[in-house]
Amino acid sequence: MLAPVTKASMVLGAQTTTDELAKAIDFAMAVPAGCVHLDYDTTADAEPQPAPVDDWVSSELDAANSLSAANALMAEAERPVIIVGVGATPDAASVRAAVERFGAPALTTYQGIGIVDSECELNAGLFTNGASERALLDQADLIVLVGVDFVEPIPAPWTYAVPVVSIGPRPVSDDYLPIAVELIGDVGALTTNLLVGPHTWDRSAGAAHCHAVRSQLAEADPPDVFGPVDLVRSCIEAAPSDATVTVDAGAHFLAIMPFWPARDPQRVLISNGLATMGYAVPAAIGAALARPAEPIVALTGDGGIGMCLAELETIVRLDLPITVVVFNDATLSLIKIKQRDDHGGPSAVGYVPTDFAAVARAMGMSAIVATTSAEVVAALGASGADPLLIDARIDPQAYPELIRITRG
Repeated sequence: MLAPVTKASMVLGAQTTTDELAKAIDFAMAVPAGCVHLDYDTTADAEPQPAPVDDWVSSELDAANSLSAANALMAEAERPVIIVGVGATPDAASVRAAVERFGAPALTTYQGIGIVDSECELNAGLFTNGASERALLDQADLIVLVGVDFVEPIPAPWTYAVPVVSIGPRPVSDDYLPIAVELIGDVGALTTNLLVGPHTWDRSAGAAHCHAVRSQLAEADPPDVFGPVDLVRSCIEAAPSDATVTVDAGAHFLAIMPFWPARDPQRVLISNGLATMGYAVPAAIGAALARPAEPIVALTGDGGIGMCLAELETIVRLDLPITVVVFNDATLSLIKIKQRDDHGGPSAVGYVPTDFAAVARAMGMSAIVATTSAEVVAALGASGADPLLIDARIDPQAYPELIRITRG
């Protein structure tokens, strides 16, 4: 059962030695990192050990997958676009320097956000293989992927016909898109060596594209209502500039991710791939423990917070400097947008409105209900280092427009 989602699955029996157990742990940590399932059964004989690590890491690369081949494509390109993903995080400083020196537009994945400063002139916004980046990528004659893990984009068809160069720490094992040249190794060094030469982009082309997308999204909230975009902009205005932000799965992230300023990597933390709800609050606790005394803001939907309400007590008990902002519309909004007519109707995606502020106070956490941007700004601005929950009662009308602009 676990074979499809693990690197190996084995039984630990009475005959298993500590050396064999150490080998299984080493195998789990080897590139590419991944799960090894160990089933402990003292009555069973030990099953065969995991396959050698070499079976997971390609020992031979095609001769065409060389820096010279990639350089040839780069030399011919006039409008290359760079897409930076989570695999570039360990080499973030050198990748950022190479992108800034090269001067072409750069998109980042959700998990790569901040490797390129989201507010700099080269940042073109987000790449999800959706609609918002199409206007830029349609102009490209070469796409350079830097550390992009193909679990990051949405599983939509790849429709760009231009050559793709992929730079990564290990071979790509996914046929998500056609790769013309694959460069494996030190991501920072390879990116530095590849991103050279002239191109026809203006240095501000990325920022212009990002601004155009943000301008469309900014109009998604109907007039005279307190919607998700209003809430996000209020949080940006009032949150500490050095805060780590955790973002839950749900429709609200369509408003958060394009706007939130990410000046450094791993300051905006979001789940991806399976992207299950209930991520933001536990992730905020982890971030607070890893970065003591630094402010943390957890942005979650009402469905997400409902799945981990007990962790509010953990925040209070550990006295962590976390502000939880709940996008509360009493609906599983992203599921509602995608819901078919025969899938249960409103009762399958909506529920009785919940007073999360009252729940938080019952667990010892300071909390307020906010129905305006001004109330959110005031609460966040005065929060300090004490745990706080802001139960923001928002109007969800903007979500269909947000998904149209970002996903198509």
